[in-house]
Amino acid sequence: MKINNQTPKQFARNQVIKYLELLFDSPDIFIQGFDNLNFKQQEEVLRHISLDEDRIRKLLGGFKGEK
Repeated sequence: MKINNQTPKQFARNQVIKYLELLFDSPDIFIQGFDNLNFKQQEEVLRHISLDEDRIRKLLGGFKGEK
């Protein structure tokens, strides 16, 4: 069974990756009150998101366009 020429596993992984990329690129859209944090707090939140992004990339085998 194929979904858009992908296996169900590949399709599901790509859907997860799609939404995670949006979070990593625009945390202010997904994190309530992000704009109300001061600059130092925003930097710390972004630092932790970045660390989690690296872990997730390793877990899922990379994002689109990566090996």
